[in-house]
Amino acid sequence: MRRLGRFIWLIITILLVAVAIAFVASNEALITLYLWPFDGMLTAPIWLVVISSFIISGLLSICLMWTHAMVIRARLWNLQEKFNRLDAEVAQQRSVANKHSDKQANEVVTADYEPVPKTKDQEVKNFLSEPLRTDHTLR
Repeated sequence: MRRLGRFIWLIITILLVAVAIAFVASNEALITLYLWPFDGMLTAPIWLVVISSFIISGLLSICLMWTHAMVIRARLWNLQEKFNRLDAEVAQQRSVANKHSDKQANEVVTADYEPVPKTKDQEVKNFLSEPLRTDHTLR
């Protein structure tokens, strides 16, 4: 799959270069560009103006995308820092809660009296300790 993607990009690049070469070969006319706030003028072949404008616009878009990516990364770093802080707070609260529950459990176990059995435990013990009743009169 990776080779196929590279092959497709190679084909696209070759086609774009071929179109650029055909454009350069067929457009050799000179144009004059007047730079408005200045009195100067620039005379250049049309292909040079068009291709240089594409290159300049591509470089500008790369710079804009790079700055946007840096803003996104800064937000991500900020959120990651907040997440780490909140995660540390949660871990601290859990450790305090565990210590508190361990302390309560130790107090119950080390008390001088036995814990009172629950009623369900008593019912199970009574049921298991009673002999099974067999009624022979209904036969």
